[in-house]
Amino acid sequence: MILFLKYPEPGKVKTRIAKDIGNKSACAIYRQMAEGIIRNIVIKNQNFYDVHVFFTPKNKEDKIRDWLNIDVFYRLQEGKTLGERMFNALKQLFQLEDYKRGIIVGTDCPMIDVPLIENAFGILEKKEIVIGPSRDGGYYLLGMSNPDSKYFQWMSMYDLFMDIAWSTDKVFDQTMEKIRKNNISYHILQTLFDIDTKEDLFMYFGRVNN
Repeated sequence: MILFLKYPEPGKVKTRIAKDIGNKSACAIYRQMAEGIIRNIVIKNQNFYDVHVFFTPKNKEDKIRDWLNIDVFYRLQEGKTLGERMFNALKQLFQLEDYKRGIIVGTDCPMIDVPLIENAFGILEKKEIVIGPSRDGGYYLLGMSNPDSKYFQWMSMYDLFMDIAWSTDKVFDQTMEKIRKNNISYHILQTLFDIDTKEDLFMYFGRVNN
């Protein structure tokens, strides 16, 4: 299980929310959300899956380790675009660690929990791809089976992450178009919402209070 995160610094995380509430408040929200994900999918994990935290930036590794204070694998995100970083993270685990299945999540969706992750891993026993769409047109989870050493399968996996309009409402649709074009078997999870804007934040707190 791969968790993508950034070190929480004002002005560098949750920049869309920051336009409404300021950099410091947005950073505090990001920190709380990241810590919530850690509780939901790491601390509550009963050794069902290994957790690899892929972080950025490089010079904050020690601070990230001190902040999270959990016994997981820490690895640096590598690549210029989000797609390259995601592809490289999965490739590392599939080729170097020989995992059979891999799942990537970020810190934007507070509803991600252990049952959801376990269900996604179970789906990957029968499907090559599992994807969880978010209401904003992106996705909160992407999982896939190891493409092994077959060239076409690796190229298909690479294609899923290239030429995607990241951080737009086209991400999910563009990804699904590539999945179908490459004849990859897939399963779509329930739609959840990310917290990227002030409106998303109000929606989440409304659900929690209800």
